[in-house]
Amino acid sequence: MNRNKPHLPLVLLIDDDKTLHLWANRHLPNAGFKLISCFDGIEGIAAFKEFSPDIVMLDIEMPIIDGIATCAEICKCSNNTPIAIMTVTADEEKIAQSYAAGATEFIIKPINWQILGYRLHTMLKASKLAESELRLSKAKQMAHLGDWKWQVNDDQVYWSDEIYSMLELDNHEFTPDTHNFKKFVHTADMPYVGRHLQKAIKTKEAANVEFRIITSKKQERFVAQQIEGIENHKAQRTGLIGTVQDITERKVQENKIRHLAYYDEVTQLPNRIFFLKFLAKTLELTKRSKRNFAVLFLDLDGFKGINDTYGHQAGDLLLKEISRRLTEGLRCSDLASRYFDHFDHKVDVARLGGDEFTVLLNDLARPEDAGIVAERIHRWITEPVALGDRLVHVGVSTGIAVFPHDGENAEALLKNADIAMYHAKKTGKGHYQFFREEMALKAKKRLEMETYMHHAVAKNELRLHYQPVMDVLSGQMVGAEALLRWESPQLGFLPPNDFISLAEENGLINQFGEWAIREACRQHQVWQQQGQGDLTIAVNLSSLQFNQSSFIPMVAGIIQEFDINPAFLTFELTESMIMADTESMLKKLNNLKSLGIKLALDDFGTGYSSLRYLNRFPLDTLKIDRSFVKELPENPDSSAIVNAILALAKALNLKTVAEGVETIQQNTFLQNTTCDAVQGYYFSKPMPVEEFQNYWAQNNNPAP
Repeated sequence: MNRNKPHLPLVLLIDDDKTLHLWANRHLPNAGFKLISCFDGIEGIAAFKEFSPDIVMLDIEMPIIDGIATCAEICKCSNNTPIAIMTVTADEEKIAQSYAAGATEFIIKPINWQILGYRLHTMLKASKLAESELRLSKAKQMAHLGDWKWQVNDDQVYWSDEIYSMLELDNHEFTPDTHNFKKFVHTADMPYVGRHLQKAIKTKEAANVEFRIITSKKQERFVAQQIEGIENHKAQRTGLIGTVQDITERKVQENKIRHLAYYDEVTQLPNRIFFLKFLAKTLELTKRSKRNFAVLFLDLDGFKGINDTYGHQAGDLLLKEISRRLTEGLRCSDLASRYFDHFDHKVDVARLGGDEFTVLLNDLARPEDAGIVAERIHRWITEPVALGDRLVHVGVSTGIAVFPHDGENAEALLKNADIAMYHAKKTGKGHYQFFREEMALKAKKRLEMETYMHHAVAKNELRLHYQPVMDVLSGQMVGAEALLRWESPQLGFLPPNDFISLAEENGLINQFGEWAIREACRQHQVWQQQGQGDLTIAVNLSSLQFNQSSFIPMVAGIIQEFDINPAFLTFELTESMIMADTESMLKKLNNLKSLGIKLALDDFGTGYSSLRYLNRFPLDTLKIDRSFVKELPENPDSSAIVNAILALAKALNLKTVAEGVETIQQNTFLQNTTCDAVQGYYFSKPMPVEEFQNYWAQNNNPAP
């Protein structure tokens, strides 16, 4: 046994959602924690008494005994252990009840595991400080942190040894007084510290202040100081006492959390949230100074093709290189942003997401100068990029919006720069365009698409493309997923991402969904009449469509219309759909099962469904999300999660389909598991019906 192995804080996780335990087991050890899993409150209380964990995480909604009652029972055993209560909704009443029961933190699901690790460490630090406060008197507490005292009558100042150590001073060579302590306070923070000292002297209120100090060896540290007045028996002020705590490490952790919240993970550039905050600050300063500035909205031309061809890793490398070129180029530009925000960071360029970037140009002498910078950016980006042993080329389309002519708030400027970028891309890519009022094509396109959308079914413009589902061992095709496409004469061929969200907003998704089910049944009937054999066809359902009261009768009517055996048909639902209203959902799912239709849970493992409810639903298949499959077999965590899902499916007597299989290595890994079927680009992309029929025929009759 390695006796020098560091002690890891112990987290007790109490939640009836077994999927959450899988995620916790994946992330918390990497954040420096050990984990104990319990699945109800009674089991959790017993584990708390046995193992004395350092921190407790528990769900507010659990069977047998809920999270609030569990929290109260744990606090009876120990009121010093930090308790974080988790929930999917920010119910103010339940939050108040949780804190009253003894909770110290409240976490909203879904959980950002990376940030959670920092929060748990911060809770532990706060817990240790609270334990110290309970054990020691105020004087002992001050000595633990570092304390000082100032006597008014003789103007004497006392520092504890911890303060000398904090300032890297020798207590035998330095004598503190009311004047020389100021030289250790950061110059920029001295007015702030002075105001709090005066407040403590003139009033009876305690003062708390955080500021920077500069040690004798010129090291900058962050400290938190608490100041209180001392009074004699006559209630006369006789001096001040205070504690000083070095919070440098906490500030470092806070900066890490802030970085995660405000910076893009791939490029380390400011993200959309940070950019909009900074843009709003720039607007405030610019309105006072009466200066112009411009927002450039950049969209890379050709990025998607590179990302799809060479993979996401290559795409990320490309984004990093483009970010480097933009940052270094703008650093040398006289027009780059000169304003600093409260994060002490200059925002010249940000990544909004995907292949979209923004650039902020301040103090323009004339709007045309923004076009000069756009031309420079075009030259920087269009230089070839080395990705391993290959050179790739991308272009950039740029939209420009100038304050105040093109918008007087952050949202308007960004939107209009986006509209101008879209216009630049539509005119041939690789160009820049200044925003003009007549360019408001985005709203026009949306209205135009909605107009055409209303006639898409009547004009027979919708199509189903079929992606094969293969038996994992035999390689024979056992089914297909039917995927909706729109072939518009005016707008061209549109994948679902281009129109489904709009269809859900305007209600046409019900019409589109009915067409998809009807077309899948019609095509099945044709294949049956041609004697092509049985094939399971899976159709994705929208939650809006599924929640319609007319949905079940509509499906029953279609089955009766084509006079077919519905056993071939599988409806794919998401975890969020089936968890929305469990009792109503259970009834509706049972009604579908009574019709003879199979049910599949799509993208399993990415949602937050309760396994307690999952066992009640009449499901036939779990579809493992591609986010787990893509890291097989190299990533041990993904392998463990996939195997856990497969074990769960086997225990529930469910079939399994792995989505997003793109490599032979992924397929080989799955062949050595209990997975039943696979689908993905390794076998075939989604195909029009004619291509799919040829693929089917070749699969059934392989060449010798």
